Amino acid sequence: MTNTLSVHLHPEVSRLRYENTLLREELIHLLTESHDLVHTVKPNLMALYQTKIGVWELKQFRLQCQAARLKRKAELIQASLNRGCWPDLTAIEAQLEEEFQAWERKLQAEAERIEAAEERLRYLLSPADDRELKTLYYRLAKKLHPDLNPNLTEEHKRLWRRVQAAYNSGDLDELRALTVLVDRTPLPVSDVSSLQRLAEEQHTLERQIRRLMEEIERIESHPPLTMRHDLASAGWVRTRRVAAAFGKCTTPALRKCTTFGLVDTLSFGLIQGKDFLPPPAP
Repeated sequence: MTNTLSVHLHPEVSRLRYENTLLREELIHLLTESHDLVHTVKPNLMALYQTKIGVWELKQFRLQCQAARLKRKAELIQASLNRGCWPDLTAIEAQLEEEFQAWERKLQAEAERIEAAEERLRYLLSPADDRELKTLYYRLAKKLHPDLNPNLTEEHKRLWRRVQAAYNSGDLDELRALTVLVDRTPLPVSDVSSLQRLAEEQHTLERQIRRLMEEIERIESHPPLTMRHDLASAGWVRTRRVAAAFGKCTTPALRKCTTFGLVDTLSFGLIQGKDFLPPPAP
């Protein structure tokens, strides 16, 4: 006859273990949500803004730069005539090139940004692949995220960095391969059983959850997250394009949403009667 030794956990230990399991699930959910907002949702919204509105802002700013350059050229010619000298057009063009060089660099940078946005949107994952990517990342984060697994080895930390890089770049094949690799790699097991350590773990989990909830709220309260629904509205996009076409934003709230702020800087300068572009920031 075999005697079986039964080990009964203290009811408080069982309760804390159960609650901590729920808290860990909530924490990993918030961790993945926060990471997704920063590394996927936000860049995609920025790319969408660039292709829907940024192109119009850039066109308007380029026209305004050309107009400002012509006005400046006329001023330099008039200044030469006022001195009784025949204008040296070659020297004037050289001076204009120097004065407007910084703005040309900004125009080029914005054109490259729009091109990158179009490229990003062209290669977005399909809805099915996107769901799989998120599912695999969630699964791997449960095993490798440092906030949930403080006792990871250097090998596991290297795997986690690869997981993050694959997720951020939308590399589904790499994430699939990493899932197979992690499933075959032994992970350190944490078996906290004392009441004190379980209570400390619960306190830490609750603190991390509060911090992440505040972080997610902060992220969602700033552009481009605040424009998520606006960018899906044809009316809002049309209004924003009209504002860009006329060289100014209609409200302070919209001005905050301007991708690079250059159009508004120049527009308000012209409205206020300034002669030409203000000097660019260093």
